[in-house]
Parts: sequence; C-alpha cells; structure tokens
Amino acid sequence: YAGYANNVPGTATVLNSVNNNSIVADAINPVSYSGIRVGGLWKFNDDWNALLVQSFQDMEADGVFYETPHSSGSAPVSLPDLSVQLYNPSYDKDRFENTALTINGRIGALNFVYSGAYLVRHSEQIQDYTNYARGTYADYYQCIPPTASTPAQCYSPSTTWHDNARDVHQSHEMRLSTPTEWRLRGIGGIFWENYAIHEQTDWLYKTAPGFTLIAPPPGAYTNNPNIRNSNDSFFDDITRGYHQRAAFASVDFDIVPSTLTVTAGTRYYRFDNTEVGSAVGSFGCYQAGPPPCLAGALNLNAENLTTTYTGFRSRANLTWKITPDLLAYYTWSQGFRPGGFNRSSHYSSVLNYRSPLAFTPDTLTNNELGWKTQWLDHRLQVNGALYQEDWTNVQTTFFDPQGGLGNLAFETNGPNYRVRGLEIQLVARVTHGLTLTGAASWNSSDQMNSPYVNDVNGQPITSIPNPYGAPGSTLAQSPPFQGNLRARYEFAFADYHPFVQLGVQHEAHSHSATGYVQNYDQPAFTTYDTFAGVMKDAWTVTLYCENVTDKRADLYTQSTESVLAITPNRPRTTGLRLNYTFGGK
Repeated sequence: YAGYANNVPGTATVLNSVNNNSIVADAINPVSYSGIRVGGLWKFNDDWNALLVQSFQDMEADGVFYETPHSSGSAPVSLPDLSVQLYNPSYDKDRFENTALTINGRIGALNFVYSGAYLVRHSEQIQDYTNYARGTYADYYQCIPPTASTPAQCYSPSTTWHDNARDVHQSHEMRLSTPTEWRLRGIGGIFWENYAIHEQTDWLYKTAPGFTLIAPPPGAYTNNPNIRNSNDSFFDDITRGYHQRAAFASVDFDIVPSTLTVTAGTRYYRFDNTEVGSAVGSFGCYQAGPPPCLAGALNLNAENLTTTYTGFRSRANLTWKITPDLLAYYTWSQGFRPGGFNRSSHYSSVLNYRSPLAFTPDTLTNNELGWKTQWLDHRLQVNGALYQEDWTNVQTTFFDPQGGLGNLAFETNGPNYRVRGLEIQLVARVTHGLTLTGAASWNSSDQMNSPYVNDVNGQPITSIPNPYGAPGSTLAQSPPFQGNLRARYEFAFADYHPFVQLGVQHEAHSHSATGYVQNYDQPAFTTYDTFAGVMKDAWTVTLYCENVTDKRADLYTQSTESVLAITPNRPRTTGLRLNYTFGGK
C-alpha cells in the first residue's frame, strides 16, 4: 500500500529546539506485506481426514496514519492536508508464523472435529515522542534547575518510544455433533487456550544530564534484565497473559419438524489471568548515586497479580420457518470480556487518586428479533433484526494527566450502557446482470448510570466533572446510522464477462470517547467507490477507484500527546488488481 501522510518542516520548542529537515518527505506511511500459506490434506479413509496449514507473514509499516491540523511548535500554525511534524523516524515491523491442524472424522453416528493452532508473533515499534515536551513532567526530564553558579537549562526535546513484544498463543478444541437431520440434535465440546505476551516498552524522553540510570528491581521477572541507557526515563518490562479452559453444549429440537425449532446452549469457562514484571520510572533518580536507581520502580511480582474468573454464558433461540421464503427468529444471548491488569498504578496528589492495577469482566445481554425473507420469485432478499443490548460494568480507558487522573493510560470498570438498534440487509436482482446490495443500521446508545471515581480513601471525587460522563451519554465510535449501497452490472461479450460496479457508504457523526476525557465529535461523511473489470476463465482484471471524491473522514480523533491528531480514511486511491483462481472456475 502506498503512503499518503506527509512529514512537513517544523521546530519542536522555543528553547534548544530541533528541526526535522533531515526526514521531511511525502507519503511517509507505506505498508508492505509478504507471506506464504501452505496446506496439506490427508484422507485416511472415507470418514477421517487431517488438514495441516502453515502460515508465515511479514508486515512493515513506516510513518504514522494520522494527521495533525496544526503544527507541534510553540506557536501552532495550520498545516496542509494529510500532514504531520515528526522529528524521528517511525516504523512498525510485525511478523508471525502459525501452525494449524484440523481433524475431521466420525465416531459411530457422531461427527468429530479437532482444531488446534500454535502462533508465535514478534513486533517491533519505534515512534516519535517529541510532543512529550508538552507533557505534565517534561521539564523534570528535559531541564535542570538553576544553581548558585549556573542558570537553569533545557535540553533537546527530540525523543522516541520503543516497543518490543513476543506473543505466543496456543489453542485446542474438540467437539462432537449429531447428524443434522435428527429431530433432536446437539453439539458439545471442550476448549483449552494459553496466551502469553512478553513485552518491553521504553520511553526515551530523558535528555537532561545528571540522572542515575534505571533497571528492573530485584525479584521481578524480566525480558531485559539490563540497566537502561541514559535517555530511558520510564519502561515497562511485563509478561502477561491468560489460561482458559471451557466446556460447551448446545441442543436443537424441532417442535414442528422443518417449521419450529428451539435451541438452548451454554458455555462454562475458567479464565486464569497473570501479570509479572516491573514498571520503572525516573522520579527521585536525579543525581541519585551509582546505578541502578530504583526509587521509581514497581515490582509487579510482589503485587501477586493473579485473578480467576469462572461462570456460565448461555443462549436460547426460537426459529419459525413461516413459509419456505419467510423465516423469523428470537435470540437471547450472553457475552463477556475477561478482566485483566494495567501495566502499573499511578498516584495523583491532585485528586488523591490512584489508578487501579486490575479491572474485572464486563458483561453483555442481547435480545434480538430477526427475519430472513425472499420475495419476487427469489429476486429480492431482505433480512433484518431488532435488538437491545445491555452492557454492564463496561471496561473504560482513561488518559487524563491534566485532569488529575495520573500520568498513565489505564483501564477501569465504568458505567452501564443500553443499545437499541435495527439492521437491514438486502440483495436485489433488478434485471438480468444488474444486482443491488445494501445494508444499513440504526443504533441508539445510552449511558444508564454514572458511577463515581473514588479517591484512595474510597470517597467520591466531586472536585472535577465525572469522567464517565452523564447518564444519557452515547458510546464511543457508535454512530446513530451507518449504511452502504452497491450496484453491479455484469454482461457477456464473446468469452469475456465484463462488469462495472458503483458503491456508496455513509456514516453519521460519532464521538471519539465516552465521558468528557478527550471526547471529540467526529462529523458524518459519505464516500464513493467505482470498479470496472473483466473476467475470463480463472482470470479477473479490475480497475478501481476508492474514495472517488477524495472525502476526508475523521475516523478517530485524540490528543494524548497534547497535539490534536486525527486518523483519516484513505484518500482517493486508484489501482489495477489482477486475480487468478487456481484450479479454474
């Protein structure tokens, strides 16, 4: 993918500043993928077979995928479209290998399936962090105070952060199911999963001299046990993950064969979460003697960060096939996200507040009434659903050092929300060769309560607006309307099959966050796409233009680095795509 963001000239701060002249460039954010997937199927006999698939992929993304409407200097000015001011190269290198095995067979009348996978993923990121010069404690890390013989002095604001991670994920599942033609039929199985993330993140924004170097505290698990370099002001050296075991079962019964079916199922789960390592800062480390300085070190091993969550999540469904072309259903279902841990806990004396080390699961209950229909001799298909989702104890992310909630981003449990919505999908064969497809959804999300944020003594903090927001507030990234419509015309010409296609997508406005912390309104937008091509045998050639009008949509707006940053959609993109289907059609 070609890049589209431009790094334009600028200076970072007034005193002892830096410029970015050496890395000014256009289209700084290209992305390249390379990989291979190989599979082999072995049929033991008519009932048993095994499929082994091996995948490898490398991805490298340069630059950033946001724009900043204004410069990052001390006297901000407007920047051109799709522009940023970065002072250090940024990139993300990501590679993985995955081995997956699927075994299908029969045990008597029952169908047996085993599926297992083993994934190892490595990622390395470096991002510019020069905007930290506007951070809450930047003067501590980048300036030295005056003495009786020397004046105060500030040093270079040019800084970066680095992240190295290794993920290991393994899963195994076995299930048995009855033949689908039985009136009473079912499926049941067991599931095992283990996931570990070994991650080291270093923030290199300490440019003032005189600090004692930092390192992991004794007794903490480490991915890197070494003393960090002189620019390393804060690091997380953390290994976290979970072990999941589950058993599930689902039963279908045809109350009226081929007409009325009831389904009931449940899943028992056990999640064991762990986190070990350390979070180390440089507070108290100015001229603190021989290294390492441990004044700002938190030993996460000593916090005994282990939690276990168990329970059942269930579902029930009633399906009524009114006619061969008309089906209605009702579904009740439950869902959840497991709890976890933050990378550290930070105390703010402004509000006497300490961010939590752990957060608990949130849960979702869904009630849905839907239909699937075909009309006009199967030339028109209309599907839809009405639903209500009750989401409780919602996991919410905050980063608000200026508001007094500490200098770290953290996850906590927050309000309850209710979402009511309608979704529609349609497919229409208007004439021979002309097909219309479309989908739309309308959603209304409402915050149902507004729990207080409590200080370290358990008392509600009322000196600031409640960061969760007021009851009636909407969910983040939840536009009240989304829709798309596509028209495709195909025809035959000798041995060729040309086609043209037009598409339109619309999304109403949304909010970038819940509550009031960094909550920006993201305007509605409409984009258009066109495609034209030809098919012959196993070949397809397509000329496409996406975002024809070059509309700039704000997909996500934030200011975590004290500079407004907007992630836009891709600008107008034109290309030629060649596809070949192995084995022919």
